[in-house]
Amino acid sequence: MTSTAVREAIESGKPFRLRSGDGAVIDVPTRDHAFLNPSGRLVVVFTDNDGARVLDVALITAVDYDKAPDNLRG
Repeated sequence: MTSTAVREAIESGKPFRLRSGDGAVIDVPTRDHAFLNPSGRLVVVFTDNDGARVLDVALITAVDYDKAPDNLRG
């Protein structure tokens, strides 16, 4: 995955899920739950129980939406 794709998902404002190569699925309910570090290599996803997951963007295999944001529809 590229940092651009993750950034677009965050900026869309739509809920989405990140899938990693190890099969983990991380829900991102709002744009305030996920942040890319300045280099774009890592994404931090904050959970509702005040926890956090740090993912290497290169290991993310998919970004899933329940409904595609307008800027991604064909």
